[in-house]
Amino acid sequence: MKRYLLLFATIFLCACANKSMTRYEALAPAYEKHGFSGAIQTIKKEQADLYGENTKFLYHLDLGILHHYNKDFDASIKELTAAAQVYDDLYARSVTNEAAAIATNDNVRPYRARPFELLLLYEIQVLNFLAKGDIDGAAVEVRRGQLAMEQLYQKDNKKVNDNGFLRYLGALVYELADESDDAAIAYYKTVKAYDESKHPLPKEVWGFVCDRLVANDRADDLKSFEHTPLVFPKAQESREKKQEIIVVAYGGHSPILGELYMSGTFVNGGGLNLNYKDPQTGRTTNFTMIAPIMPNADEGLSFHIGFSLPEKKVLNSRVNGFNVRLGSKQEKLESMLDTDLELTQNLDDDRNVTVGRTALRVALRTFAAQKAKQAMKTENALLNLVTSIGTDVAQSQLEQADLRIGLFYPHNIYMTRLPVDAGNHNVEVSALNKNGSVVKSFNFNNIQVKSGETKFLFVPAIE
Repeated sequence: MKRYLLLFATIFLCACANKSMTRYEALAPAYEKHGFSGAIQTIKKEQADLYGENTKFLYHLDLGILHHYNKDFDASIKELTAAAQVYDDLYARSVTNEAAAIATNDNVRPYRARPFELLLLYEIQVLNFLAKGDIDGAAVEVRRGQLAMEQLYQKDNKKVNDNGFLRYLGALVYELADESDDAAIAYYKTVKAYDESKHPLPKEVWGFVCDRLVANDRADDLKSFEHTPLVFPKAQESREKKQEIIVVAYGGHSPILGELYMSGTFVNGGGLNLNYKDPQTGRTTNFTMIAPIMPNADEGLSFHIGFSLPEKKVLNSRVNGFNVRLGSKQEKLESMLDTDLELTQNLDDDRNVTVGRTALRVALRTFAAQKAKQAMKTENALLNLVTSIGTDVAQSQLEQADLRIGLFYPHNIYMTRLPVDAGNHNVEVSALNKNGSVVKSFNFNNIQVKSGETKFLFVPAIE
């Protein structure tokens, strides 16, 4: 009996590795009260408690994104480089960790990143280098991002792991580097990537693709798309003037993950108790049904089964869009990337694998629990009930969904390209709520743009 109790106690302690909600509950107030700097300091101060050894990727990724919002681009580059290295180091699967995950839950495995998180890492990294005016550095990150997309396709070519925004950034970088052929190819792949995803092709993106492909004598490439070619004056103006101010805005808070938990306990001679935990609200509903006595079964013994799955949990966001004003011109920014759509696609892609792993894990634990109950069986029916329920409780505690995900992604990334003359310019960006009212204004005064220069302005409104 002691051997079984020791086994369950050991596994129970190992199972308490899910720090996802603890991390969110600690960092959300720090961000609300003290902004990006406050969240950064809390992460660094409480790294061991909030992240731990198995979540190094998210530790560096969260810091990298926060530093980017805070316009500390060098620090962001450093942290995102470290996150990419963690991913590379974990690319080879660990048999030991996989075996432990089957015995307990997926939280004991090192976190390897969801595909869209890895590509988001490279998107932010490209923007870091563009913010510094380092076109060569941005080009290196574009190529790394392209390699990551190719590897993701090789891993499972039935899933769509291409990314329209990353392709579009690549086209922009090649254009700034005067590599017109590579830029044209990237523009073409941008449309293909958007069309394969759930995110609609932004009109401005399509306008720039049409203009650039026509200008590079590749108008025939446009015929392969189910979009009507258009003349986009702003794209033509940017090509002729050769100066731009590019506004990149981050709006709203991305979804996180909640836990869908369902379980049932059957007590022979008693009833069937069912529980359901709503991943959106976190509330647990339970009800009991009268169950018949099973013949040839010991009275007082219980049989428990439960499973947990990660589900999207949407957070309320105040910011739902942006307007930008340059001189007398005003326009509404378009979304280039929606992390809600990205997470939804990722959960759909992984559903069969996640359910399969969970079912195998639950079956093995249920079998072990029943064996343990048989080993602890006595002549006392009441004692049998107590030990049986205790074993069921220990077993249920092991089942935890892997809720790990980055906590500071924007709900949407918006971007627009503003052609300008060389000289000084004032830009006003307004963050809007769903009703179109201004939540917050960002003013950029006396932005000096030299001849042939592209300036980047970043507007983080993760609210």
